[in-house]
Amino acid sequence: MITSFYKANKLCFITFSGVYFFTFNMMKHEDVEEVYVYLMHNGNTVFSLYSYESKGKADTSGNSAVLKLAKGDEVWLRMGNGALHGDHQRFSTFAGFLLFETK
Repeated sequence: MITSFYKANKLCFITFSGVYFFTFNMMKHEDVEEVYVYLMHNGNTVFSLYSYESKGKADTSGNSAVLKLAKGDEVWLRMGNGALHGDHQRFSTFAGFLLFETK
């Protein structure tokens, strides 16, 4: 990965200008009915993900994006409402990588 990831705030800081691929998958926690997750780029929403299933049932969903980014750009996930399933089984994931560098 050609970026810097800051675990404390889940922020991906772009160190090379280029075209990047980002993807995330999530599992909605059983205790909530709905969940919203947003892929953010420099404070703007790239896309949102919505999942609805009645309480007591888990639900999975995912989305991906290809973004042209400049050095210094920031990319992260923002939770809207709801709760994701997150334990040692790692049902929710977020990844990104450089496809090719640009000038």
